[in-house]
Amino acid sequence: MPDRPSDADQLLKRKMQRQCEADRAVLLAGQPFTAKLLMQLNLVAVVDDRLPTAGTDGEQIFFNARFMASRSDADRRFILAHEVWHCALGHHRRQLGRQPECWNQACDYEVNALLREELGYCPEDALYHRRYRGQSAEQIYATLSAHPQRRQRGKVLDEHDLMGALGLSGDVQDADFQPQQVNAEAARRWQQRLVATAQQHQRQQGHLPGHITTLVERLRHPQVPWQSVLARFLHTTFSGDRQWLPPSRRHIYRGLYLPSHRGQQLELAVAIDTSGSCQRDLPDFLSELRGMLSAFDRVTLEILEFDTGVTQQRTLNESQLHELAHWQSLGGGGSDICPVFEALTTRMPQALVVLTDGFIESPAVAPGYPVLWCLTSDGQPPSVWGEVVQLADTCA
Repeated sequence: MPDRPSDADQLLKRKMQRQCEADRAVLLAGQPFTAKLLMQLNLVAVVDDRLPTAGTDGEQIFFNARFMASRSDADRRFILAHEVWHCALGHHRRQLGRQPECWNQACDYEVNALLREELGYCPEDALYHRRYRGQSAEQIYATLSAHPQRRQRGKVLDEHDLMGALGLSGDVQDADFQPQQVNAEAARRWQQRLVATAQQHQRQQGHLPGHITTLVERLRHPQVPWQSVLARFLHTTFSGDRQWLPPSRRHIYRGLYLPSHRGQQLELAVAIDTSGSCQRDLPDFLSELRGMLSAFDRVTLEILEFDTGVTQQRTLNESQLHELAHWQSLGGGGSDICPVFEALTTRMPQALVVLTDGFIESPAVAPGYPVLWCLTSDGQPPSVWGEVVQLADTCA
């Protein structure tokens, strides 16, 4: 049987718990945005051989009290910030099928480059190289995969697979080390927290660092100019049969002259691919959904989420835009859009927009209404019919 932490270990745990909570307060004074994110994670000190450093499950930061006691003040604060940015950047959901060791290093390079810019400091034993500044973990992973000699062996500040660590052996095991499985819902909550914290920070402080603003804006705003894309798509589809009013009032002040539908609402069906391969794209898909609802004065969207079947179906109009802040997607399995077309047979939409990576089963014959495939940056059209629009490469 493994030993429990000794009395001396318990004293050290309490000491380092207080110390890390004080470090969090110091960060609040100097780096308030990161500190506000950090406030949303519980700090848990442990003495456990299975966790030699630190790690997070998206709700808690577990840290080995002996490890943190051996670090400088600046190192401890960096490590806490490092953990919270793993959560904010959604690294748990972005791995997909990538090789774990290489992916973990890519994530560390991404976080450490961001923190080097924000804190002006990086521990000597942390994975950092200036060539990776401004790059995403996906881009860094591609570089490390192509150039294995650039990988660093054994240099880690934290443990990325806490559930795997639970299965390891160790002479000392701590009952307080109880991480939870990270799931897609937890990752989506962090996307919402990031945006909400940014909005609060901007109201109180007036600005965000440029590199953080770029991350947040990608989540808050759609990549596709839906006003012009849908107007052009529908105009081409219906060959001018539809009549359009003057520009939508809400966009005139921006100099955007956008069509409003005369006599009836614009009614679209929107299919959202929630299969396993699209989990990392769901925040972007929701941003595009927000963009569609904002594009016209009168619009109704029949939204169908799907993986191997329709997992969720509901209707939203422009007055219900706020409901997207609490949207919870369902799915995570394989990909087959055929059930979406079957669900739409009883009430055909004016048009269907499909948000997907394109790696789906689709009918050989086009339906009796126009289809616009909105593909991720690396997506491929799943059929020879339908129009295509591509999301910008959000990793560039």
